[in-house]
Amino acid sequence: MVFMALLPGAPVVQALPVTGLYEETIAVNNQSEQERQRAYRQAFQQVLVKVTGETRWLEHPAIIDALRMSASYVSEVSYRSGPEGGALSVQFDQALLDDLLNRENIPVWDNNRASILLWLTLQSADGRRVALGSGSEHELIVQSQAFADRRAVPVLLPLLDLTDRRLVTREEGWSLDSESLQSAAQRYGADSILAGRILETPDGQWVGLWRIMFRDRNETFDHLDSVDSDYMTVPLDRLTSMLANYFGLVLSEFEQRDSVRVEISGINNMQSHRQVVDYLSSLSVVEQVSLTALRPGTIELRLDLAGTRQMLSEFISLGRDLQPGNFEPGEPLPQVLNFRWTR
Repeated sequence: MVFMALLPGAPVVQALPVTGLYEETIAVNNQSEQERQRAYRQAFQQVLVKVTGETRWLEHPAIIDALRMSASYVSEVSYRSGPEGGALSVQFDQALLDDLLNRENIPVWDNNRASILLWLTLQSADGRRVALGSGSEHELIVQSQAFADRRAVPVLLPLLDLTDRRLVTREEGWSLDSESLQSAAQRYGADSILAGRILETPDGQWVGLWRIMFRDRNETFDHLDSVDSDYMTVPLDRLTSMLANYFGLVLSEFEQRDSVRVEISGINNMQSHRQVVDYLSSLSVVEQVSLTALRPGTIELRLDLAGTRQMLSEFISLGRDLQPGNFEPGEPLPQVLNFRWTR
């Protein structure tokens, strides 16, 4: 659903919308009430982690209490049987769940989510080194795909074509070279980078050195586990939690009404005019878009917001279509925000 094995000629992507945040499918042994209640609890936990982006909220007292009443948050259930057993698809009531999180000031991570470029270099027990990309069928890639689907996180894999090999050599991948990796991230439009060099030892261990790069953060850490473990969960969870903590918003913040003027250049025809209005209207923080001025190559808009202008700048920073002209994300914002439309 959200795991991207990029193909030649694919458009450059950055933030990606994800779906299914409030639903989960759980394997069940039968259709008994006991199995059904177990499935509700498990689905509730997994949905909470997807919606918030962080496992730590499962320890919150209010979430622990709600877990005992998980059935009361269910809006729709369907059962299907298969050759290997049955599965229960559980849809939770978004309004009820959002209200619970809002009451407890637990941030919700919007469905327009920051993307992760995953760059892995593996040294096998016989000493050979290889980069893992979109054409790889290695267990570490399988684990990464499972994590991306489970947590609703857009994970991108490099093509490892000639361009990639020029941007990041095998030696640079192994040394986790920041400059080379950032060049690759720019190619794929990734919001963040998770790069790992992983050694498979003769006694069956993964020994990894990892680098995370996101905005002004550049940190490294070690991770050691056995080859039969779910090794990729730890490094992917570390970056996912960072992204969720950065972009997650308490829903009551959307009750802060604001408006802002924006000037957008690069509008050369009616198609680009329509595209930019449609794009801004699609952002969850934007309630209404009004045209206030039209000049050759430039439009001026008034945006009525369900939230703050700082929230607007963060949402826009997740995409590539609007490039800020008179501010940087995270900085104090001017009265009028200038952008350039680049689509």
